[in-house]
Amino acid sequence: MIDLVNIRTFCRTVEEGNLTAAAKALHITKSVASRRIQALEDSLDVRLLTRTTRGVNPTDAGTLFYERGMKILADVDDARQLVKSGNDNLVGQLRVTAPRSFSDLNLQEPLMAFASLHPKLSFDLHLSDQRVDVIGGGYDLALRIAPALDDTSLVAKKLAAIHTLVVASPAYLKTYGTPQSPDDLKNHNCIFYANIAASEQWRFMGAGSNKAVRVNGSLTTNSGIMQLAAVKAGIAIASLPKFFLHGALENNEVVPILQNWQRPESFLYGLYPERRLLPVKVRVLLDFLANWYAQPGNQACL
Repeated sequence: MIDLVNIRTFCRTVEEGNLTAAAKALHITKSVASRRIQALEDSLDVRLLTRTTRGVNPTDAGTLFYERGMKILADVDDARQLVKSGNDNLVGQLRVTAPRSFSDLNLQEPLMAFASLHPKLSFDLHLSDQRVDVIGGGYDLALRIAPALDDTSLVAKKLAAIHTLVVASPAYLKTYGTPQSPDDLKNHNCIFYANIAASEQWRFMGAGSNKAVRVNGSLTTNSGIMQLAAVKAGIAIASLPKFFLHGALENNEVVPILQNWQRPESFLYGLYPERRLLPVKVRVLLDFLANWYAQPGNQACL
Protein backbone atom coordinates (compact mmCIF):
# COMPACT_ATOMS: atom_id res chain seq x y z
CA MET A 1 0.00 0.00 0.00
CA ILE A 2 1.30 3.47 -0.92
CA ASP A 3 1.23 6.01 1.92
CA LEU A 4 -0.03 9.49 1.01
CA VAL A 5 2.43 11.01 3.47
CA ASN A 6 5.27 9.43 1.54
CA ILE A 7 3.87 10.76 -1.74
CA ARG A 8 3.66 14.27 -0.27
CA THR A 9 7.24 14.03 0.99
CA PHE A 10 8.50 12.85 -2.39
CA CYS A 11 6.66 15.60 -4.29
CA ARG A 12 7.96 18.28 -1.95
CA THR A 13 11.51 16.95 -2.34
CA VAL A 14 11.25 17.19 -6.12
CA GLU A 15 10.02 20.78 -5.81
CA GLU A 16 12.74 21.84 -3.38
CA GLY A 17 15.54 19.96 -5.15
CA ASN A 18 17.05 18.58 -1.95
CA LEU A 19 16.01 16.64 1.13
CA THR A 20 17.09 19.24 3.66
CA ALA A 21 14.82 21.95 2.23
CA ALA A 22 11.93 19.53 1.81
CA ALA A 23 12.24 18.30 5.38
CA LYS A 24 12.33 21.86 6.68
CA ALA A 25 9.21 22.78 4.69
CA LEU A 26 7.39 19.70 6.01
CA HIS A 27 8.60 20.27 9.60
CA ILE A 28 10.31 16.88 9.81
CA THR A 29 13.91 15.76 10.04
CA LYS A 30 15.98 14.94 6.99
CA SER A 31 16.26 11.32 8.11
CA VAL A 32 12.47 10.98 8.33
CA ALA A 33 12.10 12.45 4.84
CA SER A 34 14.70 10.03 3.51
CA ARG A 35 12.96 7.03 5.09
CA ARG A 36 9.61 8.06 3.63
CA ILE A 37 11.03 8.31 0.12
CA GLN A 38 12.84 5.01 0.51
CA ALA A 39 9.57 3.40 1.64
CA LEU A 40 7.81 4.85 -1.42
CA GLU A 41 10.50 3.55 -3.76
CA ASP A 42 10.32 0.13 -2.11
CA SER A 43 6.54 -0.03 -2.45
CA LEU A 44 6.78 0.89 -6.15
CA ASP A 45 9.92 -1.20 -6.72
CA VAL A 46 11.46 1.64 -8.76
CA ARG A 47 14.06 4.35 -8.22
CA LEU A 48 12.38 7.76 -8.10
CA LEU A 49 15.28 10.03 -7.20
CA THR A 50 18.94 10.27 -8.13
CA ARG A 51 21.09 11.64 -5.32
CA THR A 52 23.90 14.06 -6.22
CA THR A 53 26.30 16.20 -4.21
CA ARG A 54 24.06 19.19 -4.89
CA GLY A 55 20.73 17.58 -4.07
CA VAL A 56 18.32 15.21 -5.79
CA ASN A 57 16.86 14.91 -9.27
CA PRO A 58 13.86 12.83 -10.29
CA THR A 59 14.49 9.88 -12.56
CA ASP A 60 12.29 9.44 -15.63
CA ALA A 61 9.98 7.30 -13.52
CA GLY A 62 10.17 9.90 -10.75
CA THR A 63 9.10 12.68 -13.09
CA LEU A 64 6.07 10.68 -14.21
CA PHE A 65 5.17 9.77 -10.65
CA TYR A 66 5.55 13.38 -9.49
CA GLU A 67 3.00 14.62 -12.02
CA ARG A 68 0.51 11.92 -11.06
CA GLY A 69 1.33 12.25 -7.36
CA MET A 70 0.52 15.98 -7.35
CA LYS A 71 -2.86 15.22 -8.90
CA ILE A 72 -3.51 12.51 -6.31
CA LEU A 73 -2.71 14.91 -3.45
CA ALA A 74 -4.93 17.62 -4.94
CA ASP A 75 -7.79 15.15 -5.37
CA VAL A 76 -7.44 13.99 -1.78
CA ASP A 77 -7.57 17.57 -0.51
CA ASP A 78 -10.66 18.18 -2.62
CA ALA A 79 -12.32 15.04 -1.29
CA ARG A 80 -11.58 16.12 2.29
CA GLN A 81 -13.12 19.47 1.59
CA LEU A 82 -16.29 18.00 0.05
CA VAL A 83 -17.17 16.14 3.24
CA LYS A 84 -16.89 19.31 5.31
CA SER A 85 -19.87 21.54 5.90
CA GLY A 86 -19.04 24.37 3.51
CA ASN A 87 -16.66 27.26 3.22
CA ASP A 88 -16.32 27.83 6.97
CA ASN A 89 -14.33 24.61 7.35
CA LEU A 90 -11.62 24.83 4.72
CA VAL A 91 -8.86 22.31 5.36
CA GLY A 92 -5.66 21.22 3.69
CA GLN A 93 -2.87 23.33 2.26
CA LEU A 94 -2.91 26.21 -0.21
CA ARG A 95 0.26 26.70 -2.23
CA VAL A 96 0.30 30.25 -3.56
CA THR A 97 2.88 32.20 -5.54
CA ALA A 98 2.65 35.98 -5.85
CA PRO A 99 4.79 39.04 -6.69
CA ARG A 100 6.97 39.92 -3.71
CA SER A 101 6.64 43.71 -3.86
CA PHE A 102 2.87 43.66 -4.32
CA SER A 103 2.51 41.06 -1.57
CA ASP A 104 4.54 43.11 0.91
CA LEU A 105 2.37 46.16 0.29
CA ASN A 106 -1.09 44.86 -0.60
CA LEU A 107 -1.47 41.12 0.05
CA GLN A 108 -0.50 40.82 3.70
CA GLU A 109 -3.70 42.26 5.14
CA PRO A 110 -6.26 40.34 3.05
CA LEU A 111 -4.35 37.08 3.29
CA MET A 112 -4.04 37.31 7.07
CA ALA A 113 -7.76 38.13 7.28
CA PHE A 114 -8.53 35.07 5.16
CA ALA A 115 -6.25 32.87 7.28
CA SER A 116 -8.03 34.05 10.43
CA LEU A 117 -11.36 33.00 8.94
CA HIS A 118 -10.03 29.52 8.09
CA PRO A 119 -7.73 28.38 10.90
CA LYS A 120 -7.65 24.75 9.69
CA LEU A 121 -6.14 25.81 6.36
CA SER A 122 -2.36 25.97 6.02
CA PHE A 123 -0.45 28.13 3.55
CA ASP A 124 2.76 27.70 1.59
CA LEU A 125 3.61 31.10 0.08
CA HIS A 126 6.26 31.63 -2.57
CA LEU A 127 6.91 35.33 -3.17
CA SER A 128 8.88 36.28 -6.25
CA ASP A 129 8.79 39.04 -8.86
CA GLN A 130 9.99 36.48 -11.42
CA ARG A 131 7.44 34.49 -13.41
CA VAL A 132 6.98 31.10 -11.73
CA ASP A 133 6.02 27.79 -13.34
CA VAL A 134 2.63 27.28 -11.69
CA ILE A 135 1.99 23.73 -12.88
CA GLY A 136 5.58 22.50 -12.58
CA GLY A 137 5.85 24.01 -9.11
CA GLY A 138 2.66 22.35 -7.91
CA TYR A 139 0.96 25.63 -6.99
CA ASP A 140 -2.77 25.87 -6.38
CA LEU A 141 -2.87 29.54 -7.27
CA ALA A 142 -0.64 32.24 -8.75
CA LEU A 143 -1.25 35.95 -8.46
CA ARG A 144 0.18 37.87 -11.40
CA ILE A 145 0.10 41.52 -12.50
CA ALA A 146 0.04 42.17 -16.25
CA PRO A 147 -1.83 44.20 -18.90
CA ALA A 148 -2.90 40.90 -20.47
CA LEU A 149 -2.07 37.23 -20.16
CA ASP A 150 -0.64 34.97 -22.83
CA ASP A 151 -0.38 31.72 -20.85
CA THR A 152 -3.23 29.61 -22.20
CA SER A 153 -2.30 26.62 -20.03
CA LEU A 154 -3.81 28.37 -17.00
CA VAL A 155 -7.28 29.59 -16.13
CA ALA A 156 -7.36 33.28 -15.13
CA LYS A 157 -9.71 35.31 -12.94
CA LYS A 158 -9.37 39.09 -13.00
CA LEU A 159 -9.27 40.34 -9.40
CA ALA A 160 -8.50 44.07 -9.58
CA ALA A 161 -7.27 46.89 -11.79
CA ILE A 162 -3.74 48.17 -11.16
CA HIS A 163 -3.10 51.81 -12.04
CA THR A 164 0.28 53.10 -13.20
CA LEU A 165 1.72 56.60 -12.84
CA VAL A 166 4.77 58.26 -14.37
CA VAL A 167 6.60 60.05 -11.56
CA ALA A 168 9.67 62.14 -10.85
CA SER A 169 11.04 63.98 -7.83
CA PRO A 170 10.62 67.76 -7.50
CA ALA A 171 14.43 68.05 -7.50
CA TYR A 172 14.71 66.16 -10.79
CA LEU A 173 12.09 68.33 -12.45
CA LYS A 174 13.74 71.51 -11.17
CA THR A 175 17.05 70.42 -12.66
CA TYR A 176 15.95 68.86 -15.94
CA GLY A 177 12.52 70.34 -16.58
CA THR A 178 9.05 68.80 -16.65
CA PRO A 179 8.05 66.72 -19.69
CA GLN A 180 4.93 68.14 -21.30
CA SER A 181 4.22 65.24 -23.65
CA PRO A 182 5.27 61.59 -23.89
CA ASP A 183 7.68 62.49 -26.70
CA ASP A 184 9.63 64.69 -24.27
CA LEU A 185 10.66 61.54 -22.34
CA LYS A 186 13.19 60.79 -25.07
CA ASN A 187 15.35 63.54 -23.56
CA HIS A 188 15.12 62.26 -19.99
CA ASN A 189 16.70 59.51 -17.92
CA CYS A 190 14.04 56.80 -17.48
CA ILE A 191 14.18 53.54 -15.57
CA PHE A 192 13.77 50.17 -17.25
CA TYR A 193 11.87 47.38 -15.47
CA ALA A 194 13.84 44.19 -16.06
CA ASN A 195 10.88 41.78 -15.80
CA ILE A 196 9.18 43.24 -18.88
CA ALA A 197 10.90 42.60 -22.20
CA ALA A 198 9.54 45.77 -23.82
CA SER A 199 10.11 48.07 -20.82
CA GLU A 200 12.12 50.52 -22.94
CA GLN A 201 8.95 51.37 -24.86
CA TRP A 202 6.29 53.19 -22.86
CA ARG A 203 2.75 53.35 -24.22
CA PHE A 204 0.33 56.17 -23.45
CA MET A 205 -3.33 56.90 -24.08
CA GLY A 206 -4.44 60.51 -24.44
CA ALA A 207 -7.40 62.45 -25.72
CA GLY A 208 -8.20 60.67 -28.94
CA SER A 209 -4.71 59.33 -29.60
CA ASN A 210 -2.20 56.73 -28.46
CA LYS A 211 1.55 57.05 -28.34
CA ALA A 212 4.44 54.61 -27.96
CA VAL A 213 7.71 56.25 -26.89
CA ARG A 214 11.10 54.55 -26.81
CA VAL A 215 12.78 55.87 -23.67
CA ASN A 216 16.41 55.89 -22.59
CA GLY A 217 17.88 55.31 -19.18
CA SER A 218 20.90 54.44 -17.07
CA LEU A 219 19.18 52.06 -14.63
CA THR A 220 17.57 48.66 -15.17
CA THR A 221 16.17 46.75 -12.20
CA ASN A 222 13.62 44.06 -11.39
CA SER A 223 12.65 45.88 -8.19
CA GLY A 224 9.91 48.48 -7.95
CA ILE A 225 11.30 49.53 -4.59
CA MET A 226 14.67 50.25 -6.22
CA GLN A 227 12.94 52.20 -8.97
CA LEU A 228 11.18 54.34 -6.39
CA ALA A 229 14.45 54.94 -4.54
CA ALA A 230 16.06 56.19 -7.75
CA VAL A 231 13.14 58.56 -8.35
CA LYS A 232 13.30 59.91 -4.80
CA ALA A 233 17.03 60.48 -5.22
CA GLY A 234 16.38 62.67 -8.26
CA ILE A 235 18.19 60.30 -10.62
CA ALA A 236 15.46 59.34 -13.06
CA ILE A 237 11.81 59.18 -14.08
CA ALA A 238 9.90 55.93 -13.50
CA SER A 239 6.61 54.37 -14.52
CA LEU A 240 5.34 52.59 -11.41
CA PRO A 241 2.16 50.95 -10.16
CA LYS A 242 0.27 53.33 -7.90
CA PHE A 243 0.48 50.91 -4.96
CA PHE A 244 4.20 51.70 -4.66
CA LEU A 245 3.66 55.43 -4.48
CA HIS A 246 1.11 56.37 -1.80
CA GLY A 247 3.55 57.40 0.92
CA ALA A 248 5.93 59.10 -1.51
CA LEU A 249 3.07 61.09 -3.08
CA GLU A 250 1.68 62.14 0.30
CA ASN A 251 5.13 63.34 1.42
CA ASN A 252 5.75 65.13 -1.89
CA GLU A 253 8.88 63.02 -2.43
CA VAL A 254 7.61 62.29 -5.93
CA VAL A 255 5.02 63.95 -8.14
CA PRO A 256 3.00 62.56 -11.06
CA ILE A 257 3.77 63.95 -14.50
CA LEU A 258 2.03 63.71 -17.88
CA GLN A 259 -1.32 63.51 -16.13
CA ASN A 260 -3.19 64.18 -19.38
CA TRP A 261 -1.78 60.92 -20.66
CA GLN A 262 -2.55 57.55 -19.09
CA ARG A 263 -0.40 54.46 -19.07
CA PRO A 264 -2.27 51.28 -20.07
CA GLU A 265 -4.06 49.66 -17.17
CA SER A 266 -2.70 46.43 -15.73
CA PHE A 267 -4.67 43.89 -13.77
CA LEU A 268 -4.17 41.59 -10.83
CA TYR A 269 -5.04 38.07 -12.00
CA GLY A 270 -5.53 34.86 -10.10
CA LEU A 271 -4.27 31.93 -12.18
CA TYR A 272 -4.72 28.25 -11.53
CA PRO A 273 -4.20 24.99 -13.45
CA GLU A 274 -7.17 23.93 -15.52
CA ARG A 275 -9.02 21.13 -13.76
CA ARG A 276 -12.45 19.60 -14.08
CA LEU A 277 -13.45 20.98 -10.69
CA LEU A 278 -11.81 24.04 -9.14
CA PRO A 279 -10.82 23.14 -5.56
CA VAL A 280 -13.14 24.80 -3.05
CA LYS A 281 -10.26 26.35 -1.12
CA VAL A 282 -8.97 28.08 -4.29
CA ARG A 283 -12.41 29.31 -5.30
CA VAL A 284 -13.10 30.72 -1.84
CA LEU A 285 -9.74 32.52 -1.72
CA LEU A 286 -10.25 33.99 -5.21
CA ASP A 287 -13.71 35.26 -4.27
CA PHE A 288 -12.38 36.68 -1.01
CA LEU A 289 -9.58 38.59 -2.74
CA ALA A 290 -11.87 39.90 -5.48
CA ASN A 291 -14.32 41.20 -2.85
CA TRP A 292 -11.49 42.65 -0.76
CA TYR A 293 -9.97 44.64 -3.60
CA ALA A 294 -13.41 45.81 -4.73
CA GLN A 295 -13.91 47.75 -1.48
CA PRO A 296 -13.45 51.49 -2.14
CA GLY A 297 -10.75 51.96 0.51
CA ASN A 298 -8.73 49.00 -0.71
CA GLN A 299 -9.34 49.82 -4.36
CA ALA A 300 -7.82 53.27 -3.81
CA CYS A 301 -4.54 51.61 -2.79
CA LEU A 302 -4.17 50.01 -6.23
